[in-house]
Amino acid sequence: MKPIPLIQKQEIIDQMNRILSFPVFSNSMILSEFFRFIVLETIEGRSHSLKEYTIGTQVLLKKAGYDPQTDASVRIHAGRLRRALDDYYFTLGKNDPLLISVPKGAYIPTFEPPKAFNPSPQGITQNFIHKPTLAVIPFYCLGENSLQTFADGLCDQICTEFTGFSELSVVSYFSSRKIASELLENKDMALLLDATYLLTGSIQSGDDKVRIRVQLIQSKSQHQIWACSYEKEKSAMYNFAIQDDIVKHVINQIGGSHGIIYREAAKATPIKQSVDIKVYDAVFWYYYLVNDLNEITFKKGLEVMKNTVQLDPQYALGWAILGETYIAGYFFGYDCGVADPIEEGVKCGQKAIVIDPRCQHAYQTLSLAYLFQHKPKNCFQLYDQWKKLNLNSTGISGGLGFCLICAGDYERGHKLLSESIQVNPYYQWWFNAGLSIYHFHNSEFEEAIYWANKIQRQSVIWELILKITSYSELNNYSEAFFCLEELRKEFPSISENIKPILGSFLQSEILVDRFWNAFKKAEI
Repeated sequence: MKPIPLIQKQEIIDQMNRILSFPVFSNSMILSEFFRFIVLETIEGRSHSLKEYTIGTQVLLKKAGYDPQTDASVRIHAGRLRRALDDYYFTLGKNDPLLISVPKGAYIPTFEPPKAFNPSPQGITQNFIHKPTLAVIPFYCLGENSLQTFADGLCDQICTEFTGFSELSVVSYFSSRKIASELLENKDMALLLDATYLLTGSIQSGDDKVRIRVQLIQSKSQHQIWACSYEKEKSAMYNFAIQDDIVKHVINQIGGSHGIIYREAAKATPIKQSVDIKVYDAVFWYYYLVNDLNEITFKKGLEVMKNTVQLDPQYALGWAILGETYIAGYFFGYDCGVADPIEEGVKCGQKAIVIDPRCQHAYQTLSLAYLFQHKPKNCFQLYDQWKKLNLNSTGISGGLGFCLICAGDYERGHKLLSESIQVNPYYQWWFNAGLSIYHFHNSEFEEAIYWANKIQRQSVIWELILKITSYSELNNYSEAFFCLEELRKEFPSISENIKPILGSFLQSEILVDRFWNAFKKAEI
């Protein structure tokens, strides 16, 4: 029998670093610290100290004297660690030169040649979809003790509302409050809660006003990536409407595909990297699709979405975004690889709602699909169904508002769109198109031009069509003709396609004819 070669310390460190770069580890401070600690302690000859109590105090920051018999957190995270290692070696690490494993019943890792590892597919979670984890930490109150009651109510409501965003994992406020009571630093609390982001803040009382400051902190870097202040009359502090307004603003600045978490992720990771479902998740790619949609990002995004739901068939948000990707491909004329992209979008949206009836994005996907299928009643029913769920994403309410305008419910759609934009200025370009269509319908053509200008070339064809028709109705033919010439340069055969394009999603034939007549007037 051939002897097993001696494994060098540097080989183990190199393999440890490869494993730590795997998303399951890199997105979890607690797994990374747990794994790093037991590996380094072992190769430094201190494996005899790897007991449950030692790991609890050194890694999980438990207080001296804690009882491992009544606190199972080390055993729980050890189980997570073993599953994460299985996931790694079943996928990204299947050809690695060294196997690191943690046998059950102990915390001392073993280091072996890869042939010794034969994972059982039944034991593999195959869940590579990364969700950032958010923990809401109790706000620090300066001044009156009675403010703590308000602070706890505010934090608890924020935490509860975030659970409506399926793209985030949310730590229960009870857990956060318990950890915070131990007077730990933010970094230590993030480690114990295994949170990627911490939301915290302070409440300060003056003579007749109360100032509330809220901050979002990235746990690993400890950088503050978002902050906002609110000042309210002290006499109104216990009015639920005040609390609701603050909560609504906070969650919509942070959550959703256009919230600060995914805007920061998009800035940090180059889009030109190869598609890797273990790195990019559904919301990350959706952010790129809606902000920089072209044929390259569309094809990559479609591939990612299809791989996502194949890896995790119960991922409702993945199905919803895949459905909207098909619809976007149809709208812009890209090859979707299916006979009927809109019908595929409907199937994906319906599947998402079956998996999770509270998956907000699925309602937007289905509403857009029903527009192209000319089923306005279905759009209205979906909105009513969404509203009954009492969900609080203004990003989705804005998308539904756009659909209501296109389906002919102008006033209700305008209200939703306007409220959405006021709460979160980072919204999709077609929200501006919806408001421009609304004002054109009301013969408010200067307002229609204002909102068309705000599209800012994210969709040249729609910016120019809306400006041409509005300038034409204002009898400003020089500006209308200037935009028309620009449109013809980009799309030479556009004139013969304007009416079918408008009629593909606008449900009112009268409104389509008004756009068409204004466009023809500009041509003449």
